[in-house]
Amino acid sequence: MLYIYGTRNVKIKTYDDYNIKCDDCGCSERKFSVYQVYAHLFYIPLFPAGIKTIKSVCLNCNDISTFDKEKNNHYLSITRTPIYFFTGIILFLGLILTIIIANISTQREKAEFVANPQINDVYLIKEKEDENKTTIYYFLKIKNIDADTVELIHSNFQYNGFVSEMDKSDYFVSDEIWRILKSDLKDLLKKGTINSVERDYDKSSRFMIEQSN
Repeated sequence: MLYIYGTRNVKIKTYDDYNIKCDDCGCSERKFSVYQVYAHLFYIPLFPAGIKTIKSVCLNCNDISTFDKEKNNHYLSITRTPIYFFTGIILFLGLILTIIIANISTQREKAEFVANPQINDVYLIKEKEDENKTTIYYFLKIKNIDADTVELIHSNFQYNGFVSEMDKSDYFVSDEIWRILKSDLKDLLKKGTINSVERDYDKSSRFMIEQSN
């Protein structure tokens, strides 16, 4: 894969000054141009990559030999780095902020679903086996709700890694009912055992498939 990374030196500000006499032609019209380097990736500016520099030229004869350190320092000091030099950093921080906000929203929704369970809700369960300390995942689906008790059915498969969908051969075992209190569901969420909750999924999803042994 080709990654286009590099630096670019660009003119960020110009100033016309009419108070410096040219050593060559005697004209007092001079232009100061301030430059700065930025690093880029795929030509998107990431961050400033060097100090500002300045060049001056006579507007009458294009002479560049006249040097005025005081004027140079003045124009350098009043020139600010353009905000677009930080585009890459801004985009990265924006992405991180978006992920954080999305995660907060997901966690709130999950807590709401657990606090108010509905029939056909599907929980992705995350557990550690005591024997070899490995983490397993499986699905539980709400079959029925009776007062403070929730009846669930277990997926036929257990998974050794994180999954978001059931395997194409997996299904819920409808004649094996697990019963648990609603309050216990909240405890499982606090412990991190309930990894995610699916609700209002498509009717074509494998979450709809139930079989009897």
